[in-house]
Amino acid sequence: MKIYPSPKGMHRLISLWITVWACFNAFHLYAQLPVQKPRWSHWTVIWDGEYRPGETSNDTIYYSPLRPLQWSDFTGHPPPGAHRNAAVTYSSFGFTGSAVTHHDTLEIHLQLQVFFVKSASYVIPAALPGPDALAHEQLHFDLTRISAAHFQQLVLQHKEDIAPEDADSFIQYQYLEAFRYMNHMQDQFDSETAHGTNKSEEAKWASFVHQQLHVIYPQLQF
Repeated sequence: MKIYPSPKGMHRLISLWITVWACFNAFHLYAQLPVQKPRWSHWTVIWDGEYRPGETSNDTIYYSPLRPLQWSDFTGHPPPGAHRNAAVTYSSFGFTGSAVTHHDTLEIHLQLQVFFVKSASYVIPAALPGPDALAHEQLHFDLTRISAAHFQQLVLQHKEDIAPEDADSFIQYQYLEAFRYMNHMQDQFDSETAHGTNKSEEAKWASFVHQQLHVIYPQLQF
């Protein structure tokens, strides 16, 4: 079955929205601090896990390794001219943040939001896609979660040489780098697996994804 990626126009529009949304949250992070900022000597990042209000929230499914995607989650409408054997997943990630001061240390709290947008994701019912196609779409969602973990790693690995006053712009830069990484991974995945039709390559990608998820969730088996 041929699986098509999301339309480029929609992808750019929602990507831009997510980027602006994340930038706003980073700005809000510093807006919570006193108007007269103290002189910080250090800064630290505390990751407050993942935002997961429940299994679903209106049009949004927040990532959980215990809640795989179902075809009923794909509620969007295919665009005109879509291939009859088509499915599209739209997933992305962002973050929220807050900050407090402890003496000379700026303490930044960040929380990941990894999500699937139901109305932007679709499947054509007449195609009757099978479990292999759904597994391919799940891997797209998993790659988004892995990219969010990459964002966490970038922040933690490269923060040492960054002054506290530059923490907000540094975090934003690493977010954009992780977002580019996600787009590259998703494109490479579809290219190498021929959108899920090359089963041997699909198996290699599935093995890679499950290894990465085990690093993120060591208490689970994949």
